[in-house]
Formats: sequence, structure tokens, C-alpha cells
Amino acid sequence: MLRLTLDTNCVIHAAQAQAYGPQVDELAELGRGGRVGLWITTAFKVDQERASDDNRQRNLAWLSQRPTIGDVPGPFRLGYSSLGGPDFLLDDDNITAVDALLCEILLRERHQAANLQEDDAALMAKWRQKVTDVHHLTGHLMTGHDAFVTSDHDDLLRHCEAIRRRTGIIVVDPAEAVQMAHGQAT
Repeated sequence: MLRLTLDTNCVIHAAQAQAYGPQVDELAELGRGGRVGLWITTAFKVDQERASDDNRQRNLAWLSQRPTIGDVPGPFRLGYSSLGGPDFLLDDDNITAVDALLCEILLRERHQAANLQEDDAALMAKWRQKVTDVHHLTGHLMTGHDAFVTSDHDDLLRHCEAIRRRTGIIVVDPAEAVQMAHGQAT
């Protein structure tokens, strides 16, 4: 079975009838039929902090109607993960190294961990927003899923070749994910 991790924007597209909504809905149907497995990461919750109440409710309602979409944890990050939450400390040097590579690829130098000043609230808020993509991808890697599905052309899809080459993580858009699902052996 093809195992896919969905970016938050996939849920948004489907829940709010946006551009990739039909493809994400098709993936959810394929998941219900057992053709693919679908998951979201703990970074979904962080992404929802910036959503309006109405949009957050629509996103959560869409997910609640699709119980076959599971949750996966990510790496525990100070200033990001909840204490006692599902994220956990990494004990795998390979995943730690890939997480560092993802930070290098996706975060501007200003948002690298070595450049953060915890007393700068604005910088920490921006870091929290930017590191979410890294968190999604590292959670995806930790589970060993086949592809990460996103519509984020500004950050993730723009860097998909570098991400694949340097980390082995496959990043695709929802239409490509549907093609992958239909192309797999049944």
C-alpha cells in the first residue's frame, strides 16, 4: 500500500474547496478503500494556530469525517512541541542529520537554530512558522512513508529536487500523489 503524509494545505484545499481539493478528496476515497494510507503530522496543530476559527473548524470537520487519516508524531523541539505531547526526542543519528539538512534547505539563515534569540518574540514566532515545514518532513521521514504531499510551491515543491537528492524524501503535489496511487499495483 502507498503511504502518504499530507501537508496541512492538503486538508485546507479539501475542506475549503480550493484548487487541489478534488485530488485530496480522491486520495481520501482511495484511503477509505484501502488503496493508500494517509497521515498528517503533529505540525498540523501548529499550522491551525494561524487559521481563523471558521477555517480551523472546517479543517477539523473535514478530518473528522475521514477517520482513516492517521496522525504521526515529529521530533521534539523546544519552543515548538508541547511538553507531554506526542513529539519525542530523536535517538536516531540519521534522522537528526536529515532534520539538520532540511533546516539548511528550507530555512533562511536568519531562522537557523544557531541564530535564534529566544528573547526576540517576533523572530521566535517567525521561526515557529518556518520550522513547521521541517517538522512535517521529519515526521514523515520518521514513519518511513513513501511520499509527502503538498501544494506549497513557495517552499517545499520549489525545493523538492534538493530535498530528494539530499534526504531521500519524495515531495509531490496532490495531482502527482493521485497518479502515484493509480499507478501502484493492486
